[in-house]
Amino acid sequence: MVFRNTIIGTTWKQKIDAIDTSNLSVSYTLFDGDASSDIMDTATHHIKCISSANGGSVYKHTCFIKCKGDAKITDDFINLSKESMTDTFKALESYVIDHPEIY
Repeated sequence: MVFRNTIIGTTWKQKIDAIDTSNLSVSYTLFDGDASSDIMDTATHHIKCISSANGGSVYKHTCFIKCKGDAKITDDFINLSKESMTDTFKALESYVIDHPEIY
């Protein structure tokens, strides 16, 4: 997996931990990365889409970071990670809106 302009670096291995199509959820783990490999051992993401009352949906994205040794995650790291996840969501949202026939 290759990332562009993110705090977590440019390359990471990714493992799909679980896909639950009936509950619209997926879990995956990033590991063996480059730039943040001195701080972060793994980042496990849990994503779930929930139907909302107005006919739309709610997107929930939780990330659990396992640090290496005594390393600590800074507020800047957290904020840039959130920004990266938001940018990824917006790109996916735009693609789905532009290609409704796929889903």
